[in-house]
Amino acid sequence: MAENSKIQWTDHTFNPWEGCTKVSPGCTNCYAEARNHRWGMDNWGKGKPRRLTSEANWKQPVKWNKIAALDIHVRPRVFCASLADWLDDEVPIEWLARQLKMIYDTPNLDWLMLTKRPENWRRRLAMVHATTKAGSDLSVMLFRWLHTIAASEPHNVWMGTTVEDQKRADERIPELLKIPARVRFLSVEPLLGPINFPFTCFNGADSFGTMPGIAWVIVGCEQLPGHKPGRNWKDYDAHAYQIIDDCRLAGVPVFHKQMPVTGRVSGEPGDWPPVFRVREFPE
Repeated sequence: MAENSKIQWTDHTFNPWEGCTKVSPGCTNCYAEARNHRWGMDNWGKGKPRRLTSEANWKQPVKWNKIAALDIHVRPRVFCASLADWLDDEVPIEWLARQLKMIYDTPNLDWLMLTKRPENWRRRLAMVHATTKAGSDLSVMLFRWLHTIAASEPHNVWMGTTVEDQKRADERIPELLKIPARVRFLSVEPLLGPINFPFTCFNGADSFGTMPGIAWVIVGCEQLPGHKPGRNWKDYDAHAYQIIDDCRLAGVPVFHKQMPVTGRVSGEPGDWPPVFRVREFPE
């Protein structure tokens, strides 16, 4: 399930389960839901069962971790999850516990944990902790993460949230900054309107007063089936340029994923005006 991912900003994609519920305008044209229906499945919406992926799929991160262990200079990035939301309330808590144990068991991978529900983080992890054997590796990891004994633990988690418009930026960025993480990032995809980020969310202290704020920003336009541009494509250039410029001023790496070009969406930087050809990663 997406080894050597087609998503340009990650190396692998791992989906522990499939299915979700739409929570904001960025979900309107969800490609994962459309894919789910094409396969004749119905795992989308409140009360609909999520689908746990195969045991063969769950073995993939273990394999990637072993390969990465052979070269200490390489840390593959693993995006979790492209066909779900890992902080979805409808996911059985034992599935979430299994995913968190996977993170613990694969220290050579950097897990990019992207969510539209950052406000669920503490409650969901506390639920897992309450059902985990006291003193176990997972229990200790969760306790340290929840109680910020070490703000960079687990060391291999990058925490991200999607902010497709100003309302979602205002709601979700403060919630993201409450979560301890070695790297925090924003996915501004699909970019649906102008967004003004408070400068302090980048360079100001987080809610712990110990770590920098947002360390990476991904931005891209909406793409409909057939590589057709989606909403906001006429104004996309101006809004995306503003975000790239804000990141430049803040000294924050920015990764521009895709944009409308002559009536279609292109993910090839060579098709774009030079100012948009930026694909940076945090150190």
